[in-house]
Amino acid sequence: MAGLLLAVLGAVWLLGGSLWLLSRRRYGLRQTPQFAMDLLGVPVDLAQRVFGRGGVPYALLLPNLLIFGFFTFLPMILNLYVSMTGGSSIALFDRPFVGLQKFAELFDCDNLLIPKTCTNAGYNFWTGMWNTLLFVVVQVPVMVAAAMVTALVVNRDIRGRGFWRAMFFYPVMLSPVVIANIWNWVLHRKGALNAVVGEAQGGLTALAGMAGFDIVMTVLMGILLMVVTERALRAGQGPSLAWAAVFAGLFTLLAAWAQPLSLLGLPGSTLAGAVLAAGLLWCVAGERAARSALTVAAVLAAAMLLAIQFDAVFDFGRYRPTNWLVTPNTGWPFFWLVFVFCWSHMGFYMLILLAGLQAIPRDLYEAARMDATTPWRAFWRITLPLVMPTLTVVIVLSLIRSFQIFDEVYLLTGGGPGRETFMVVQNIYETAFSSNNPDYGQAAAGSILMALVIAVFTFVQLWLTRRQSEL
Repeated sequence: MAGLLLAVLGAVWLLGGSLWLLSRRRYGLRQTPQFAMDLLGVPVDLAQRVFGRGGVPYALLLPNLLIFGFFTFLPMILNLYVSMTGGSSIALFDRPFVGLQKFAELFDCDNLLIPKTCTNAGYNFWTGMWNTLLFVVVQVPVMVAAAMVTALVVNRDIRGRGFWRAMFFYPVMLSPVVIANIWNWVLHRKGALNAVVGEAQGGLTALAGMAGFDIVMTVLMGILLMVVTERALRAGQGPSLAWAAVFAGLFTLLAAWAQPLSLLGLPGSTLAGAVLAAGLLWCVAGERAARSALTVAAVLAAAMLLAIQFDAVFDFGRYRPTNWLVTPNTGWPFFWLVFVFCWSHMGFYMLILLAGLQAIPRDLYEAARMDATTPWRAFWRITLPLVMPTLTVVIVLSLIRSFQIFDEVYLLTGGGPGRETFMVVQNIYETAFSSNNPDYGQAAAGSILMALVIAVFTFVQLWLTRRQSEL
């Protein structure tokens, strides 16, 4: 049918356009190419005669707007109508009008922050909504930060730059089904991750049982600490931020192993070490007594190193495989969901940020280098402000995509264990299509509320970004 319609339109164009052109002017045999070009321009000439010269662009956009409206705005209007109807029939005219009843059922709760106080429909929806909001709050910053760091790395003049760009972008081309199958194979109880962790843990436990292991590890960690500290302090203008970051990681690890606060009967040594490491990086980045702070931290690290018994640290005992995706009350299913989602989508946002970074003039960096500007200050004062419009696009796109997460959850965890990874889109899908008594009105109401939440988050993000760019 579509082919016949196109054939009829083509015939009308050729015959009608030819007659119209021949009625206006005469063409010789040598003017056949000119006649063909004029025939192609017949729709534009007709549009100018009907709509005027100023209305031609709108006339040319009209077919696209009609198609876009038919497949976008019309479904939105129908969805709004369905949200105000009841029944289980998919035919619009067979559905009774119920007004805002479906929305009232979703808000029938004693406390929206506690989904267990809601009715069945409200419980499923708000459980999915709060899980989705938590996923967005955790995943979007991680995704954007990873995409930015990756874009900065592959934008440098490194060996195999094209290869690494392709490798980071490759997961984007995989379908969610393939991604879910890959990570199911990695993360199930007898998967690759448990095999690697089990072998590594067994090997470390065997090493920890050997004589002299504690002394050897203390010497090796001391040498590593000395090398990193020396590299961090070698820079001419001030401590190197990159080497200071490596030192901060080692400092946090030593605090976790030594547990110095346990000598005072207090918990939280790991958190305290992480806070001190973050303070050290803040001092180095802002050039606030950076050398003194790094020297004090090195002394503390050496003291903690002498207090660690490495044979006890690396004695892990027997390894018990974990089913990473279905073990409840551990946080692992949610963690791996965030990780897999970032892994599969980061390349797309990296490519957008890479285009923004390549649009920054190199003369600015050369001038900053001549002024002895540190890399961190150059990033903060040059790169970040100039890439902010592109970064805003990335944040908005990742925000919307995170709210729409469904495939990865449904295929990896199914929303489990329990309701730990149950997302709002999965609730909409199951309400409309997976139950014996589908409630299309409830699903439509849930989708409208989700769209409103996405719109609020998007507008707030755009407002904050625009306000930041104006400062």
